[in-house]
This record gives sequence, structure tokens and C-alpha cells, in this order.
Amino acid sequence: MIIKSSLTLSLLIVSTVGILSHFSTDSFAQTPATTTCDPNAQTLVKGNTGEIVVTLQNLLVEDGYMDRHFVDGDFGPGTEAAVKQFQTDNSLTADGIVGPATWDILCSTAVSSPSNETSGLMNCAGDIAATSCPAETLQTPESSVYKQITAPLDIADSIYSAHKTKFLGSKNISSTPYLVTEEHYSDRGILKGVGNVTNNQTYISTYLSDELIQSTGNGTIATQDGESIAWINSALGRPVNGTWVFNEIILFNNTQSKSLALLNNSLGLVKSTSGNGSDYIWLLN
Repeated sequence: MIIKSSLTLSLLIVSTVGILSHFSTDSFAQTPATTTCDPNAQTLVKGNTGEIVVTLQNLLVEDGYMDRHFVDGDFGPGTEAAVKQFQTDNSLTADGIVGPATWDILCSTAVSSPSNETSGLMNCAGDIAATSCPAETLQTPESSVYKQITAPLDIADSIYSAHKTKFLGSKNISSTPYLVTEEHYSDRGILKGVGNVTNNQTYISTYLSDELIQSTGNGTIATQDGESIAWINSALGRPVNGTWVFNEIILFNNTQSKSLALLNNSLGLVKSTSGNGSDYIWLLN
């Protein structure tokens, strides 16, 4: 049985008409405005992953110990450093282990996002930003495009996962005004309902800064018996805990392959990690 993501198609529509450049690495780990905190949650250590880590990271964001760009559900070195600083500031043992004592203080300091009436930064008449304005001039802040995402994507719902990536080479296309490269990769992964497949990929990547890569890609997913389907995508990459993480929109072509027919003309979301990190694809309804 193939499980498709329940994310609304509006996310894809907004992205493909020009707001893809607004995506950040937390687009795949965004939570509702209010972070639910359980002081009796499981103990977390470096290496843990999943929704409970997303909750931890969002609490650290709310307390000012992490940037929202680094919310990815992976308890890595950056999250560990943030936890240790939080523990130090709250007179706890700074061991980076999120146990009962740490959870208790995290939950006691958890706050909801400011409401429209009490937001700390309002726009007054004349587009002047201030922390306080006369009541009659307060304007409601614009809603964020990210509010369309109400929960992190669940790895269990992904239709494709790859854990082995082979780098096949790259070449420089241009060095001005930005470095532009052509890169080739081959993934070995598992496609639900099909089994082992190979995903051959080519990306044209523009290095806009040390913190942002914009890419367009194309490739082919092929089964062991020679069936295949082509795809194209658009991606943005940002460094997360020292590793480049890419958020992508992917469009599958039409295919006569019976085993790959589930991907015919499908749209999806991709989260991929450079090197031998895991790659995942979720189909959109």
C-alpha cells in the first residue's frame, strides 16, 4: 500500500509560482504556533530523531537558543550545543542529555506564539515598526506561508528512501557572478510497493552564498529489471549542523512501466542530505 502525504496541494502551488525561494530547512519540520510540551517526555540524547526532537528544537527556538532554520528533527551537534547552553543558563548539569529536569524547565518556560493582538512587533501607521503603537493604529501582521504546514513530514509516510549515495563527479560551469556546477549522483534506495531501485541524478547548482544553494535537477528512477521513470525538480539547500540539507519539489514524468505507474505525473516533496545522508520523497495528494 502506498501512503501519500496529507500536505495540501496549495503548498506546492505557492512554491511553484515563485515562493520556493522562501523555503528554509525548517519547512519540513514546522509545527503549529503553540508547541505542546510534556515534562514527562522520553530522555533524548545526541543521535535521536523524530517528532519528539522537533518538539525539543522548537522549544529551544522559542527560548532563543536555536535558529528556526535548524529545526530538522535530528538531534545533532548543534542541538546538543543549544541544550548544554540552556542547561548552563538554568543551573542544570550541562551534559546535553534532555532528561526529566531539563524537560521540566523547558516546559515551564514554553510559550505560545504571540497573538495578533499582543505581538511584540507591530506595524504602526506609516509603516513604522515599533514595540507599542496607539490602539487605533495597530495592524495585524501578515500571515506566514509556512502556516500551511501543520505538522512535520513523517519518514514512515515517505514513498522513497535512500541511504547510499555515490558521487559520480562534477564540473564547474561558471564562476561569476556565482559559482555554478553540474553534479552527478546515484542513489540506491527503496520505493514502497516496488523494492530496490536506483536513482540517477544530475543537478545544476548555483552557490548564492555560504548559506544558500539553488538547484534544478533531473534524473531517472530505475528498477532492477530495467523499468524506469524520469523526473525533474527544483531545490534549495542550506547548511544544517555542518551538512547541506536540500528541500525540493519534484515532478515525475509519464511511464509505461507497470511497477512504477504509481509515480505517473505525480508531484512530490523531497528532503535530501549531502554525502551519505538519508534522502526521502513524499507524494502530494
